[in-house]
Amino acid sequence: MKRRAVSAIWILTLIFTLPLIYMADPPRNVTPSSLATVGIVFVLTALFSFKVKGTDIIVLQGIGLASFLIFGLFVETLLTQFGIFVYLLSQRIGISDAHRIPVNSLMFLAVSISAGSMYYALGGEVEMISGNVLDLNFIPIIGFYFSAYVVNTIALHIIRRWLLSPPVKLKFFDKDTVWEVAMTILMMPLGIAFYLMYATKGWLGMMIIAVPMVTLSVIIRLINNSQVLINFLQSVNHLGQQLTEELSVKHVFDLLFEKTPKMLPVDYLYVVLYTHPEKPKLVRMFRKDEGESFVPFQQEADISLSVYRQSKAIIGFGRARDMYPFLDALSNGQAKSYLSVPMMHRGQVMGVMTIASHLNKAYTKTSRIGMEIVGDFLAIGLENAKNFEIRKKESERCPLTDLFNYRYLMKAISKMYNNPSIEVFSIIMMDIDNFKRINDTYGHQNGNAILIGVANRLRKTVGHKGIVARYGGEEFTVLLPGLDRNLCFAVAETIRLAVAAEPFMIFNESENRYDQIYVTISLGTSTAPVDATEPSELIYNADHAMYRGAKQKGKNRVARFV
Repeated sequence: MKRRAVSAIWILTLIFTLPLIYMADPPRNVTPSSLATVGIVFVLTALFSFKVKGTDIIVLQGIGLASFLIFGLFVETLLTQFGIFVYLLSQRIGISDAHRIPVNSLMFLAVSISAGSMYYALGGEVEMISGNVLDLNFIPIIGFYFSAYVVNTIALHIIRRWLLSPPVKLKFFDKDTVWEVAMTILMMPLGIAFYLMYATKGWLGMMIIAVPMVTLSVIIRLINNSQVLINFLQSVNHLGQQLTEELSVKHVFDLLFEKTPKMLPVDYLYVVLYTHPEKPKLVRMFRKDEGESFVPFQQEADISLSVYRQSKAIIGFGRARDMYPFLDALSNGQAKSYLSVPMMHRGQVMGVMTIASHLNKAYTKTSRIGMEIVGDFLAIGLENAKNFEIRKKESERCPLTDLFNYRYLMKAISKMYNNPSIEVFSIIMMDIDNFKRINDTYGHQNGNAILIGVANRLRKTVGHKGIVARYGGEEFTVLLPGLDRNLCFAVAETIRLAVAAEPFMIFNESENRYDQIYVTISLGTSTAPVDATEPSELIYNADHAMYRGAKQKGKNRVARFV
């Protein structure tokens, strides 16, 4: 709606404003050759713009002063409009970005009018063309550029604050302001030089300045593009190294989703893993707008399926509605550019990474190459992190019950002793009563089933209150940070009841059926630091309480160390 309103305002403004400018300051000194020469310079200047510190530099205002002094405000306004139109076309804007034409046209129209008006308001004259620099009045010229800069800055803030969706909050003074002011100051002698060369040498004199100026612009742009490419590839390489150094799958994704939007325009980023090709899984998603609408993943509707089958990247522009409905639905039809790359590892596609942007033609061949490298590093990083987590789990977990093992338990107890913020903690040692009889009667396979069943009940009963570990054989341990001996005893009693209350299922192989048996446990507790000052002593005291105070006094009970 805003864009349509801007287009309507643009058309009406041009219709009413241009005749007024013509009447206020009609063309003068106009010949076909002179106008063609200046027009060519405007076109070359627009085509060979360049960037400095991320700021687009178009020296139209430099030539604008010369055309204003030579031909008047009306011609300068038309040539500036023509130059900005050529510049926008050179940026290959699509239909979705066509609103930039009226917006920029209005902005530069305001700049031309304000600059010319300021020049005249400060007493500037343009009746005669003079090749003597002393004939120029520099105060109106300074006012010309000052007014142009101020109006241009205000217009940019209005556009970005009120017309962009979502609005962009900007500061009037930031790191780019210095470069904009510097380039505005440098345009002043450039404009004066254009004017004086035209006054003394005619169109040939203007071309003498235009050719080296355009050449310099081309050189600066090539240098700038090379530097941008180098910086991008350095960022890609640095990110790749970081991805392969992470030892957690979560941290790998966190790093990817943090760094990628800083390298490229990214409004959407998601990764689909093809570890099981028949059931690809969308494992992580980034949305810049942090929207919460859920879009169920369907591989047939996503670009990742094509990338996986072809084993090569896909880059595209425009709406993805017809070819990739998932991406279109995810972005609510706002994705205008997308890039999807395979994650290659050992010659196989491990997954597919897709990025998308609201900007039109946001991704280039360089973007594709860089993200392909990131995708390969991501595949390696995920594989390394996954293997590390598996090895870590194997070293810290009991393979039968998936509880923590003895090694992890001892490290956890040591950390609690060395943590000054934990003033008290307790441990529960427990042993399954008559476990040898269960093994002898029902077999070791059913014995293992009982161990797994007891572990599950411990996990469910303790929850987040503590750390559950398999100490060894039929012995289990619960470590309870922050709990004193009374609270620990209460937890132990709750555990005893949970194990004894419900029967366990075992398979009676001889009769080919399931039977129910009841299992009990004996428990002993010990609390640090009152009962022990180091890990082995704490465990010994709890184990001693379990055997002397529970096992030897009838089993299926809790005893505390005294």
